[in-house]
Amino acid sequence: MKLEEIIKIYRPNTTSRVDLSIEGIKCIHYGDIYKNYSNKSITSSSIINSFTKTIKSEKIINSDSIIFPDVTETVEDFGHFVYVQFDNVNYINGTHTFALTTTECNLKYLFYYLQSVSTKAKLRQLLKGDTVFQLSAKDFLKLDISNFHTINFQQHIVDIVRTTY
Repeated sequence: MKLEEIIKIYRPNTTSRVDLSIEGIKCIHYGDIYKNYSNKSITSSSIINSFTKTIKSEKIINSDSIIFPDVTETVEDFGHFVYVQFDNVNYINGTHTFALTTTECNLKYLFYYLQSVSTKAKLRQLLKGDTVFQLSAKDFLKLDISNFHTINFQQHIVDIVRTTY
């Protein structure tokens, strides 16, 4: 099975730091993932920045999601993910980020799955570039997830991880 079969991907919104403020729609900028949110779960209302410009409605996220940067300065540093729990505050993903949503699997399980050493290794092989490395949406969506567990087992894993952290 390929990742594209179970997720919806939100491609990056073009956002500039000059348009970020405390008012507007909540926005996760790729630098904030590295600095504040790497491999954490947060609520949509706790996102630090907001974006002041108008965003098309289809680009607005109003559900749980996983957001991650599609760029990195070193291959070894690729793989910073944030799980955003929707708490009735809409948000967007900013420049150089992808956001993932799904109703086909347990999203929290997918969050843990993407952080695994083996999955990060697969993703790092898909990076392209010489000085800055980038993952294309096309390549990401083709990621083979044939070792994915059943939905019941996914919940079991999430419950175990939740009680150990």
